[in-house]
Amino acid sequence: MPRSIDSSSDADTLLGHGNSSPDRLSVEKSSLVQFPLKRRWRCASITTPVILHLFLAAFYTTLFFAFWDYRGWKPSGSHKSGLLAYSPAWEAIKWEPQLFESEIEDSNVFKGPPRPELDEAWNKLLGPTAVRVSKETLDKINRTSVPLLDGSGYMAGLDVYHQLHCLRYVRRYLHKDYYNMTQEKNLEQHIDHCLDSVRKYIMCNADVVIQTFDWIPNFHRPWPNFRIVHECANWEAIEEWAWAHHFDGFDETLLKHPNFHPELPDPFDYSVSGNIV
Repeated sequence: MPRSIDSSSDADTLLGHGNSSPDRLSVEKSSLVQFPLKRRWRCASITTPVILHLFLAAFYTTLFFAFWDYRGWKPSGSHKSGLLAYSPAWEAIKWEPQLFESEIEDSNVFKGPPRPELDEAWNKLLGPTAVRVSKETLDKINRTSVPLLDGSGYMAGLDVYHQLHCLRYVRRYLHKDYYNMTQEKNLEQHIDHCLDSVRKYIMCNADVVIQTFDWIPNFHRPWPNFRIVHECANWEAIEEWAWAHHFDGFDETLLKHPNFHPELPDPFDYSVSGNIV
């Protein structure tokens, strides 16, 4: 006749306590039941703080980035953060899609031969070249600058205006007789500086939108389609900020070199460039 399996005797054998009394056996069986429960409770007591800390870390990380976004350093709708190179003008940046009409035969006020309306458009574009900034702004970028004599701030400029100045300077060089640039000092050196500056600026702001190509009559190679939608800063918003902080960079009541005398030769002739950068 088969022997029945006594669970209690098996437990006694495993625990090394044979011939145990009924009372002791009941206590040991109770311990077997409680042991897994205690182990689970111990694991839970360790896991709960870990989960809590992970939750708090995620919460404060989200709060941190939300705080910087609230401060206005991050231009809206763009990959550019403004955190790597601070500027107070970041608050004016509004990104938007813009279609470039850049076919060779397209025309606008900035293109074409020299004429009064073209020069007027460029002069207006480069109007707010000099802006005043605060000491706090200079501290944030770890720079110093020329203080304005009226104590209203320090001389600065948005770099985009320097790039536009360079572009206009190269354009005028193409018509140097018209603009009377033939006798200008360091002309080729200035042109070389401007070309390299614009090159760096283009590479820094690398625009990676896709340009497509088409077959056109009477040309054996694929022709680029220059009608492209780009992600652009709203220029009117930048101009508004620049004009709000603008001052006359040629105003000698605000700017006066402590050692330079008028009778000394001026190494830079701004009569042609029309602005201070």
